[in-house]
Amino acid sequence: MTDSKEHRGWIGKLFGGRRTRAERPAPARPAGEDPRAWARPEELVDLSSLPPHVAEDMVATAALIDEADRAREHGHREQAEELLRAAVRSTVDPYRQLAEERLGTLLSENGEVEEAIALWLRAAEGPDPGLRQAVGVHLGSIAFTDAAFLVRADPATVLALLPGAWGAGRLGAAVYQASAHRHRDAPAAVRRHLLALDAARYGDLDLAARIAAVPVPDEPPSRRRVEWASGAQLGGCRWSTPGHADGVSAVAAGTVTVDGRPVVVTGGDDGTVRLWDLATGEPVGEPLADHTGPVLAVATADLDGRPVAVSAGTDKAVRVWDLGTRRLLHAPLTGHTGWVTGAATTTLRDRPVAVTCGHDQSVRVWDLATGEPAGAPMGEPAGPGSAYPHRLAAVVTTVLDRRPVAVTGDFEGTIRIWDLAKGRRLRAPLVTGTGAVEALATVSAGGRPTLVVGGSDGTATLWDLASGAQAGERLAGSAPWPQAVAAVTSGAGPVVVTGDTTGMVRLWDPATGRQTAQAFAGPLGRVRTLAASTADGRPVVLVGTGDGRVHRWDPDTEGPVGRPLPGHGDTVTSVTTIGTDGDTLVVSSAWDGTARLWDLATGAEAGTPFTGSGEPVHGTAAAVVDGRPVVVVAEGGETARLWDPVTAAEAGALDHDADVHAVATTTLDGRPVAVTGSADGLVRIWDLGTGEDLHGPLAGHESGVIAAAVTVLDGRPVAVTADEDTVRLWDPAAGTPIGPQITVAPPAGPGPAADPEDEAPPAVELLATAVVDGRPVLAVGCEDGLVHLRDLTTRAPIGGPVHAAGLTAMATARIDDRPALVTGGDDGVVRTWDLTTLTRSGPDLVLPFPVEALAVAPDGRLVVGFGREVGVFGPADPA
Repeated sequence: MTDSKEHRGWIGKLFGGRRTRAERPAPARPAGEDPRAWARPEELVDLSSLPPHVAEDMVATAALIDEADRAREHGHREQAEELLRAAVRSTVDPYRQLAEERLGTLLSENGEVEEAIALWLRAAEGPDPGLRQAVGVHLGSIAFTDAAFLVRADPATVLALLPGAWGAGRLGAAVYQASAHRHRDAPAAVRRHLLALDAARYGDLDLAARIAAVPVPDEPPSRRRVEWASGAQLGGCRWSTPGHADGVSAVAAGTVTVDGRPVVVTGGDDGTVRLWDLATGEPVGEPLADHTGPVLAVATADLDGRPVAVSAGTDKAVRVWDLGTRRLLHAPLTGHTGWVTGAATTTLRDRPVAVTCGHDQSVRVWDLATGEPAGAPMGEPAGPGSAYPHRLAAVVTTVLDRRPVAVTGDFEGTIRIWDLAKGRRLRAPLVTGTGAVEALATVSAGGRPTLVVGGSDGTATLWDLASGAQAGERLAGSAPWPQAVAAVTSGAGPVVVTGDTTGMVRLWDPATGRQTAQAFAGPLGRVRTLAASTADGRPVVLVGTGDGRVHRWDPDTEGPVGRPLPGHGDTVTSVTTIGTDGDTLVVSSAWDGTARLWDLATGAEAGTPFTGSGEPVHGTAAAVVDGRPVVVVAEGGETARLWDPVTAAEAGALDHDADVHAVATTTLDGRPVAVTGSADGLVRIWDLGTGEDLHGPLAGHESGVIAAAVTVLDGRPVAVTADEDTVRLWDPAAGTPIGPQITVAPPAGPGPAADPEDEAPPAVELLATAVVDGRPVLAVGCEDGLVHLRDLTTRAPIGGPVHAAGLTAMATARIDDRPALVTGGDDGVVRTWDLTTLTRSGPDLVLPFPVEALAVAPDGRLVVGFGREVGVFGPADPA
C-alpha cells in the first residue's frame, strides 16, 4: 500500500504554492489548455493564472484527500471513504488519480475488491508514474486473488495485467492463463467453470471453490463442480500468441532490438518471417514475405548497428533482412541446390557472416554486408549405402580453440565440425547414435564447449566438442519423438531446453542430467522449434509449435506455483472406478503404457502406477476376484494383464494372438469374467479366478475388435463387441453369438440415393449400454459423431441418432434418477442427453483439451480423461 505521507507533499505544494508563488507569478497559459497540464505537482504555478474552475477543483480535491488521510489515521474509515468518493469525481489529474489509488486501497482492505480494482485500473491510466507503479503493484497481486475479478472482468484487461503478476497473484495469473485460449472469448459462465477447473489443476481447491461460487448474471448455475484434477499439461508460458497461418518452423531470439525493443524472429510454413516483441508477444510490423515456400531456418545478427535477420527454406535461397526498414539488404543469395535447413551467424575476420547448410550437403558462408560468398562451399560426398546422401539438418556456430567453427548434423546422426577460416572439416565426423539429428545447440558446460544434439530417437545428448566424447547421460523426453533443443548460459549456469511432439518443454541441468522445470507449450500443437536467450540474467525460452503459435516461457526462479497433481505422460485412453477397502478409486490408463490409481474423493495418488511391458494401454476394466479388486489392463504386446491395485502386483496374464484393444467385465454364475477383443477380430471370455479361456476364440468379426461392453438381456449376462462395421452379441456362458449381427446404416444424405455398395457405413468406435424404461438399450458411437440407439430385445432403432459432434468418449449413467448418455468430443466439451426423451440435458461441461475418456462412479461423480489429465466432477451444491 502507498504511504499517505509520500503524496501529502503534493497537497502541501499546492497550498504552499498558492501562498508563496504570488510574489513570482508564472506566465499565464491559455484557459482552454488541458487542465492536466496544470495538475502535475512539479509544474504547479500561481493558481491565479489558472481558469477559476480548474483552480477551485484542485484546491477542493487536495483538501478532500488531505482530510481523508487524517480521518483514516484516526480510525474513521467510513468518513475517509466518503471524502475519497467525493475526491474521485475530480476532473484534474493527478489528484483524481491519487484519490482513486487511495479509495481503492481502502475498499480492498474492506473486502470490496472488485470496486477497488476498477478504481486502480482507472488510476493506472493517470499521468503520475509513481502512482501508476503503485497501482500496478496492487493489480499484480490483489487483483489475481479476487475470484470475481477473474470471472467477470474483460479478458483483454486481465491478459494485459498478466506480465505484472507477483507474490500472491502469481497463482491466480497462472490459473487465468492456463486455458485463456478457451475462455477469453467464451461466456462468463464457461470462463467461471474453466477457471475453477484450472485452479483445481494447480492444486488450489479453495480458489476453485471461490471461483465456482461467483454469480454470473443471466447464466444458469453449473450442474457439476470440479472436485479435483491433475495438472500434467499446465502451461507456464508468459505469453502465447497466434503466429503463423501454418506451423512455426524456425525461431531466433538473439540480442537484436528494433525500435528499442528486443525482438523474436520466427519463420513459418506459410513462407513468412515475423517479428515479435520479446516482452509482450505483440507483433512488430508486418510479416516479411518474399519466400516462395516454407521457411525452415532463421538467425539474427547485428550488422554495424543495424539489426538483421537471415532466413532460408524450401525455395533454396538465403535472404538477409534489414529489420529496421523491413526490406531485403540484398537480392536473394543463391548457391544451394536443395532445401536450406539450417542458418546461423557469427564473426569471421571481424566481419559478420551467415552460415547455412542444406539437403545438398553443402555448408556455405555469406558476408552479411555484401551478400557475397565468404569462401568456397564446404562439404564432402556421402558414404556408400547412405540412405540420405544429401541431407544436412541443422547448423550452429561457436568458438573452439579460439577458432570460429560451424557444427552440422545430418539425417544419419553424424556431426561434423567445420573450420570457417580455413574452409574445411576440422576433424573426423562424430556418430551420435541418436538417429537423425533434429536440432543443435551449444553451451558451456563445466567450462568446456559443449554441443547439444536433439535426436529422432526422443533423446538429447551432450558432446564435448574439444574431445568428441559424450558428456553425461542422455536426456530423455516422455516419448520417443524427435527432440527440438536449445541451450543458454544463465546467471545460475548452463541450461539445456528440449521439446517434442507431446507439447512439453523441459529444462535440464547439463551437469547432473536432471530435469529442473517443465512447461506445457501446446495446447494445440507439437513443439517444432526452440530458441533460448537471457533476460536480466535469467533464461528465456521461445517455442514455436505446429499450430502456428509462438510462446515465451520464463522458467520461474521463484519456484513453481500451486501444487498440481502428477499425471500421465501421454494421452489418457480410459477411465473407470473400482471399490477397495470401503473406498472408491479411479483407474486411468494412457498411451504412455501406464495405469494410475487416484482416490475418487481427493485425487490423492493411491498406490503404485502400473507399468507392465511399457506398451500403450488401450483400456481397463475392473472386477472383484476372490474378494479382492482386480483391474484388467488391455495393453499392446498381445496381452491383457491382471493388476492388483492394492499390492501393485501383477495377478496374471491373459494371452492373445494380437493386441488387445477392448475389454469389459461382468459376472457369470457368480464368477468374475472378462470379455476381451483383439486386433485379429477374435473375442474371448475369461474366467478371472482361474485365468482360463472358457470357450476359446470366438470368431465372427471381420476386422479388429475395437470396443466391448456388457449388459443383461432376459435376466442373463450378455457381452457386446464391435468392429468398425458391425456389432455382435454373445452369450458368455455358452460362448455362442446371440442373433444376427447389428449393422449401423449410413445416414440418409441429400440428393438421390447412393448405391449401398458405393457408400461404406461410418466406422463404429464406441459402445455403451443402459436400461431405459426397463428395456436394455445399446448406444453405438460412430466416427461421424452420431450415436445410434438400439433396443437390444427387438434390435430396433430407438428414435433418430444423437448428434454428438467430434465424438471421442461415451458413458451411460442415471442422473437425477433418469437414464442419461454422456458424450465427450474432440472439441473438449462433455454433453449430457436424456435417454428417455433423446434431448440435451443441462449445460455443457467445457474442458481445456479434447475429451478422451468418460466414466460415472456409483455415487454419480463424473470422471473425465482430457488430454493427459484426469478430473472428477461432482454435483454442484444447491443454490
